Amino acid sequence: MLNPRSLVEDRTYLRHFWHPVCTLAELEAAGPDGAGPIGAKLLGEPLVIVKLDGRMRAMRDRCAHRFAKLSGGKIVENRLQCPYHGWQYNADGRCGKIPAAPSDAIPRKAFVPSYECEVKYDIVWVRLDSSWDATTIPHCGAWDNDEYKKVIVAQPYNWASSAERRWENFTDFSHFAYVHPGTLYDPAYSEPAIVPMDRVDGELRFFMEPGKDMLDTLPPDSPLGSWTYRAAMPFTVNLDIRLYKNDQPFLLWTTSSPIDDENCRNFMIIAHTDPDMPDSTPLDFQKLVLAEDQPVIETQPGDLSLEEVSLPTDKVSNQYRKWLRELAMGAMEGREGFRKALLTNTYESV
Repeated sequence: MLNPRSLVEDRTYLRHFWHPVCTLAELEAAGPDGAGPIGAKLLGEPLVIVKLDGRMRAMRDRCAHRFAKLSGGKIVENRLQCPYHGWQYNADGRCGKIPAAPSDAIPRKAFVPSYECEVKYDIVWVRLDSSWDATTIPHCGAWDNDEYKKVIVAQPYNWASSAERRWENFTDFSHFAYVHPGTLYDPAYSEPAIVPMDRVDGELRFFMEPGKDMLDTLPPDSPLGSWTYRAAMPFTVNLDIRLYKNDQPFLLWTTSSPIDDENCRNFMIIAHTDPDMPDSTPLDFQKLVLAEDQPVIETQPGDLSLEEVSLPTDKVSNQYRKWLRELAMGAMEGREGFRKALLTNTYESV
């Protein structure tokens, strides 16, 4: 079988970005004291997330002794204890206690690598390589914004798809008429707009105005309106919607975390202005949309391919793919090459 040529063959540049790995709710449910531990996987790296010394920590999910998973352990004496032989790890990843040899000096190799870890939007974020310090956690327009009366952090979901494919799916105008007829879009509008796109501070920014006359053909929960995108590279989309039905703001925020080359974990925040609306109303509608998308997207190969045929109407994904290649190539030049590729602004909408 011929393997298609990958758009980006070396994905190690992704280690320099912040990626979400779990929600605070998941971490709190994983341990009796609400501090974990919980296992996760990011870019093929098994991680354990735990709260020690009052802060969130991310470490490699592998005991230095016999490589058992630390995520199966528990917190003892403010340390993370391995479930196999009870080795205990401090917040910095160094072993602080070996029960089988309490009088012996702890070997210098008795540590597990630790990674930068932060909490934002009630989500735990990890950056595997912080040496260049060139990236920030992506923007979410609903957080600390009093205009929104409800901000819902949804339960994450996994897809057998690359994070790149999931991002493209969320921003693909052409698929609405075929995958979401009568849900998000009127199938009569199959020719998408070709919109101006800007690169601003590591984000792709663009705007789309769907036809208002579609409103009568869609269910009342459909968030049809003017769509303003702030898509932070590489996998986050902040979609501000001004609803046609009531001229109120509605926000859909999503980010895809690359579990590995073929799988992603997806996080979503929904925000709106109706304090009386049950959370189930917008969540159930998004589940319906996702159920329409998932079986299609999971048929695609993980890699974006240079052999795929693109059209001018694929402008959003074309621009996205171009930027991914520039980031990967810039990273090969080192920190300054990566920063230049990420943070050089360009404008079409002016």
